[in-house]
Amino acid sequence: MSESKISNANFPDEIICDVLSRLPVKSLLQFRSVSKHWRSLITDTHFIKSHLKKAESISSHHRILVPVSPILSLDYNVSPYSISSSTELDCKFIKPWNSGKLLGSCNGLVCLIDGRKDISIYNPSTRRHFKPLQSSQQAVRHSPNESYQTEFVYGFGCSSNSIGPRVFRFPRFARDSESLVYDFIDTVGTFLNGSLHWLARYSNNDGEHRVIALFNISQDTLSDLSLPPHRPHQPVLPYYALGVLKGCLFALCDGINHTGIEVWLMKEYGVVNSWSMFIKIPLDNGIGYMRPLSCVNDDEIVLEIDLQSYAIYNAKTKTLEHVKSVHNLKWFGDAAVYVESLLSPEVSCVLY
Repeated sequence: MSESKISNANFPDEIICDVLSRLPVKSLLQFRSVSKHWRSLITDTHFIKSHLKKAESISSHHRILVPVSPILSLDYNVSPYSISSSTELDCKFIKPWNSGKLLGSCNGLVCLIDGRKDISIYNPSTRRHFKPLQSSQQAVRHSPNESYQTEFVYGFGCSSNSIGPRVFRFPRFARDSESLVYDFIDTVGTFLNGSLHWLARYSNNDGEHRVIALFNISQDTLSDLSLPPHRPHQPVLPYYALGVLKGCLFALCDGINHTGIEVWLMKEYGVVNSWSMFIKIPLDNGIGYMRPLSCVNDDEIVLEIDLQSYAIYNAKTKTLEHVKSVHNLKWFGDAAVYVESLLSPEVSCVLY
């Protein structure tokens, strides 16, 4: 069929765009070659936003990025108990990766930092990357007389009224507008609802407190949220990880005597009283660490186990089944869930 016949088909652009917006990125990249008109539709900013919005609600468009070498993109939706659909991503722009780290994902983009402390923004779906900040620009010292480099924590996210993410970098000890100094525990922030979140601690006349340090991207402000409340007649359990599950902020803590982990969800964002224990997962068979990544359905949760494997926990049957993979993942560090997107990786970097 000639390009003129495709362009003059009896389908309004609105219908064509609606159909195309439900397709995976791989198909859309191929369909850009159908005609100049289709290329124009698929590369349009409004279409990219529409596709992203739909992809976020379609679980088959979600994948796990595993920071091994080469980096892997895993599809856990084809068969949750056997991750056989995986893609090796040749990220030659990251060197060396054996000391690299994922700094988060947002709108289909992932933020990576390599062993030289160079930051890269990467779209695993389009294979495009961008380096907003080089290591030579990061050597910030407290004063000319100090011989050590400032410790930093990082965040990657966007404001609630924009799809364009930014990279944020804070000193480990950061001050809010009321001169309260937070000592960040997390080195990587969790992005949700236009804000970045880190576990942190601060001290005052009442002693040391552990909270969630919150940076509102739109308002450019640093504040805090309370962790789930301490329950009467039980010892204080340390919260050691944050994340997002079912669209809610979650906090992890050890169970009593390290027998399991408790996953607490903030059902209503920003409302401390909405903290609720979502699930308790037993730690057995030598497992020392686990972290929820995503929900396969209402009952099954994908877990990262000891930074080297995956498992599916069924909340209804209370069973844990390890996931088979075609790759020997070995030790890989924290993975990240991302959504397929056409978004450009060219983002800005903000230093504080």
